[in-house]
Amino acid sequence: MDVLYTETGFDAVSRVFFVLGFILTIVAWFLAMLWSLSADSKGVVTFIVAAVFFGCMTWVAHEAADTYTRHEVTLRPGHVIDATKYEIVEQRGKIYVIEEREAPAE
Repeated sequence: MDVLYTETGFDAVSRVFFVLGFILTIVAWFLAMLWSLSADSKGVVTFIVAAVFFGCMTWVAHEAADTYTRHEVTLRPGHVIDATKYEIVEQRGKIYVIEEREAPAE
């Protein structure tokens, strides 16, 4: 089995959550800096706390997100794909896209 390409990534829902969390963090920091120009310190603290909260929640979601690893492979004559270790996701001619199976829970 010859590996042509390997891709690792997150599912679509996780990517959307990361982008929204990052945007909310930036907006909260921007509003905190904007509010700091006025004399009201309660607003600054509120937006800084919000920015830290959004940043931490985005980091926690990033660490808990499901990732996948896919390999594009070709098979040499006489070889087969180990079905206990890999799942065939797609086939394009002689190129197979395989994904590692999750280990069974013990």
